[in-house]
Amino acid sequence: MSAYLHLQQWPTPPDKSGLIQSVNQKIRLVWQKNPLYSLSLRGRGTSNLAIIPTDSWPGSLTEGRQIIEGKFILGSETALLQHLWYPKHLSQSALAELHSFEWLRGLRAHGENIARRTARQLILNWIDRNQDWKTLAWRPDIIGNRLSNWIGLYDFFCASADDSFRAQFFKSLYRQTRHLSRSWMDVPTSAQKLYALHGLIHVLICLNHETHRLPGLIRHLDKLVRQQIFADGGHCSRSPILQLMIMRLLIDLKALCRQAAISLPESIHEAIQKMAPLVRLFRHTDGGIACFGPYQKINSNLVDMALTLSDVRGRPPQNANEMGYERATAKSGLILFNKVPTLLRSPCNNIEEGTGIFNFEWSSAKRRIITYADVVLQSDRGLYAQALKSSHGHLQVNNKTHIEGALIEGEYQSHHPTWSFAQARSLYLNNKEYDFRGEDIISTHVSGMFALRFVFHPDMKVTHHGKKIYIETPDDQRWIFMSNCSDMHIEMLDTSYPAQMLLVMGQLTPNKTKRIRWAFRGE
Repeated sequence: MSAYLHLQQWPTPPDKSGLIQSVNQKIRLVWQKNPLYSLSLRGRGTSNLAIIPTDSWPGSLTEGRQIIEGKFILGSETALLQHLWYPKHLSQSALAELHSFEWLRGLRAHGENIARRTARQLILNWIDRNQDWKTLAWRPDIIGNRLSNWIGLYDFFCASADDSFRAQFFKSLYRQTRHLSRSWMDVPTSAQKLYALHGLIHVLICLNHETHRLPGLIRHLDKLVRQQIFADGGHCSRSPILQLMIMRLLIDLKALCRQAAISLPESIHEAIQKMAPLVRLFRHTDGGIACFGPYQKINSNLVDMALTLSDVRGRPPQNANEMGYERATAKSGLILFNKVPTLLRSPCNNIEEGTGIFNFEWSSAKRRIITYADVVLQSDRGLYAQALKSSHGHLQVNNKTHIEGALIEGEYQSHHPTWSFAQARSLYLNNKEYDFRGEDIISTHVSGMFALRFVFHPDMKVTHHGKKIYIETPDDQRWIFMSNCSDMHIEMLDTSYPAQMLLVMGQLTPNKTKRIRWAFRGE
């Protein structure tokens, strides 16, 4: 599983480099465009690792089998073996995941000799077809992730390799390392810089190469971690999946530095201690992690391993105030609730953005039911977007748990001399029976349309019978959806994880409040 989709969906603040660093970066970029730059990447190196790290992260046996059969699943996209490494239909984030070699763990999970041979063949093919450092594959954060994956899985694919493979592998390893050591700062965001730096520290330690640089690189690591982790332990991107993946990077570095007898700043240990509880906060009843955007299947074993290696025990907190999320649980399931107005990426490329206010996800009885629920608003003059971007907006959220269940209430108001907009959402989980209810209230000074959008997990089957909507799980649990709005439509999302979406639609009248009540009742 890669975080590249979420690096794109949840961009971290741009890294504000100083003047001297900016000038040095421009000089490096000019030099890298010189045809002679390729010669500077050559050099001698060993054909062994001084330290072989232990990679504890699980892979998917199913994905391993698919790769052997010539198929790569990259988030919500697919690539075929015969079209590597730059198929035109893939997005930049999917290409980044392909070139990161995260999927090697799927081959390791397969474990047979054919998986090792496939891994070596794909690595040699990548080396042969990616000599040009100007391509996407040579972006510093992607190099950093690829090198740490190659080194972490070294025992799996290289222990039984012949001398010819080892010679080509280490030649490429050193070539990429030399480029990364010069360019790891040349990425636009702080999260990408952390990926690049993580890989560089990894490879320098394991190759015992340019180790005199490590103290300075570790000071940079300390600075980046302090910049990116909130006081509540949340990552500045606000992405639940990046929360998990960044914690995983830090756990890797902590284990490797302990193995190499290198001390790390206390900030790294503190970050892991603070981040782990929020990983628990974002964990659904199916064991995966919230997405708040396009659904991505996260291996629950990966989450288990990350929490185990964090060595942090305890129950998940009810909220992450700085990161902007609330969590509520009852017999009817678990709700994760976004309380910061943010225009997040839609679950599918061919549908429009919602308001980004009070989006939620819902799981129940070890099943993810709703992977994304938001509100879409339309007006002729586009004033909703203007209202959402207004600095005059006021937001309030209450999260209450009592003997009868759990209630989350959120209210957002945005006022201006020439327009007004308000949106409120209440979610209630019953503690006595399978009963999940909601109410949405929208008011505005202009006419328009609204749609409550419920995107269901790919395993859910959604059907329309009269005025009722039925949602069925693979294990025959059935929910009935009801609403005071009669205009309801079911649509299919066009993704590699085919999922159904329910739209509850209606009209907005100027200066009048629209109240939409809805409920999921278990049978």
